[in-house]
Amino acid sequence: MQKIIFFFLSFFSFSLFAQNGPVNPPNTRSNGVANASVAFNDINSLFNNQAGLADLENISFLLSGQETFAAPFSTPSDNIGLGFAIPISSGTIGLNFQYFAVSEIQQNKIGLSYARRLFESLSIGIQFDVIGTQIPMNKKSNLFTFEIGLQYEIIENLLLGIHLYNPSKLEIIEDEFLPRILRVGTTYNPYEKLLVHVEIEKDIDLPFVFKSGIEYELGDDLWLRIGYQNNPRTYNFGIGYLYKKRFRFDLAAYYQRGLNLISSGPMGSRGLVPSIGLGYDLLKK
Repeated sequence: MQKIIFFFLSFFSFSLFAQNGPVNPPNTRSNGVANASVAFNDINSLFNNQAGLADLENISFLLSGQETFAAPFSTPSDNIGLGFAIPISSGTIGLNFQYFAVSEIQQNKIGLSYARRLFESLSIGIQFDVIGTQIPMNKKSNLFTFEIGLQYEIIENLLLGIHLYNPSKLEIIEDEFLPRILRVGTTYNPYEKLLVHVEIEKDIDLPFVFKSGIEYELGDDLWLRIGYQNNPRTYNFGIGYLYKKRFRFDLAAYYQRGLNLISSGPMGSRGLVPSIGLGYDLLKK
């Protein structure tokens, strides 16, 4: 039974939520575009590709969360992410915490990151992670790993992002390993109100995943988001609003046919999983 539960945890936190890490960060902006987010370059990069933090101008905070029910389990799963980033003279430092729990399984991750711009068109980022996993009938597992990323402006308004998570083969419990994931993608800004995201993701032990998304500014600082991912196939959508240039409000959801997910929130229905995010930028005087 514990192997089945662990398989569910792995599937739920990696495949279902687009495999962003040991506990997939419920980053709401990312969820709105099917997690095609390796070339984000704002506070959301804290959970996607730390190189995108290099040019952060303000101290920024971010909180996101999801809660779902999934058959055959009657208890909800919690997926929470919290982080902040601080610009310094030589770049940006960040700290984030992620928590995932389903049934009696708990997994958390603490990440300390640093990003800086090396050249006019190139920025890099690295994050050191401590990952704790608690599974019934097993000793608690604590692992140490890292992730590294870069972003390169190929031409004006076309940004390439590359991110590698956990290069080493680390065993959580017997015959169950932490994913090793490479992500490569671009963000294209053809004009001011439109962002187009495309990404390929490869877990060393799983097939390729293709992800894509579009963000369109409907009005001042009000963004509409849609996305698509294959393997598994999901349809994503979301909205985001930046109030007074400092308060961030994000809503997103994705639909996956046949998964038999039942959200516990007000948007709940089979196959539909919503998420919510809040953020704050401490503007410079």
